[in-house]
Amino acid sequence: MASSSESRSRSNGKPHVLCFHQDLAPLRTVKVQGPTRGKRFYGCAHWPNSCGFFKWADEEDRVQELQFLLFERDTRIAELEILIEELENEVKNLKQANWKLEDDVAEMTIENAEQLAMISSATADRKLYNLLVASWVLFAIVLLFL
Repeated sequence: MASSSESRSRSNGKPHVLCFHQDLAPLRTVKVQGPTRGKRFYGCAHWPNSCGFFKWADEEDRVQELQFLLFERDTRIAELEILIEELENEVKNLKQANWKLEDDVAEMTIENAEQLAMISSATADRKLYNLLVASWVLFAIVLLFL
């Protein structure tokens, strides 16, 4: 027997259960002898020309709950896929920034080496100039004593 239904709204605390014809399924009671005698159920309103809809009144309707859980899972998966894509883009951007910084550091290293060479050369030139001046002064002093 089929056991799916749709609850549209509640009136007086009782759910409105629809059969497969989308008609209100009345709440009935089992009248035949047996273990289910007196048990309440929802059945097709068109009985005996029924669509086959049947649901126990005390049966927990897990279909909507499971559908909601599936929806939540699918939504979470979609959110995580978007997050993964964003993180992959961020990693790509960070790698590009890292490459640029590495290039900048290499360029600065070359520039610093050139500047150090220029400073060393200037320092050597300054020392030579001072030595030249000192030798002229010494030469002048030697000439004065002669």
